[in-house]
Amino acid sequence: VMGVAVTIPLGIVSAKYQDSWIDHGIRLVTFLALAIPGFWVGLLLLYLFGVKLQLVSVTNTNGFSAYVLPAVTLALWICGLYIRRLRNAILEVSRQPFVQGARALGLPEWMVYTRYIFPHVGLMLLPMMGVTMGAMLGGSAVIETVFSIKGIGYMMVQGIMARDYILMQGYIIWITLVFIVINIIIDVLSVWLNPKRRAAIKGGSYE
Repeated sequence: VMGVAVTIPLGIVSAKYQDSWIDHGIRLVTFLALAIPGFWVGLLLLYLFGVKLQLVSVTNTNGFSAYVLPAVTLALWICGLYIRRLRNAILEVSRQPFVQGARALGLPEWMVYTRYIFPHVGLMLLPMMGVTMGAMLGGSAVIETVFSIKGIGYMMVQGIMARDYILMQGYIIWITLVFIVINIIIDVLSVWLNPKRRAAIKGGSYE
């Protein structure tokens, strides 16, 4: 939720002001968010907000406040990935004739985005979400270890250190099943939301 709340407005702004200093600034921030390892970001946030500013507890792993920094750490990576993809998708769709035609008719910009750009951009981003969810499940093990959150990822790291092969196999099977289910759901949504693909499956044509 945090990543989506940041990604959508920044992606739109970056596409709208293409090649401006705003666009270059946003792209630089997203590049840094993708380049810096998640565990390093987590340690930096712990040091800054836990040790220096003392806004959160470093040792407390219970309560809502204990999950704020881990959520921010994961959200930074998501924002870095999706802002760049959203920007490129908006620019690609904006060049299509139907979008240019809508603007030539004098439609308000908000209507052009909501009716013509966003539906197509959403279909372009859906396949990417499945891959991202798999990467998040794997990356959560590192985040849980950094913030001492005793979740499934933390158990996996402990199992690796203890050479608990049964635990490692169980974790890998669980990750695989979740990844498969998520991608099946995304494939179904991609077909359901795309009239052309629905018509192709039914053996008809979409005009």
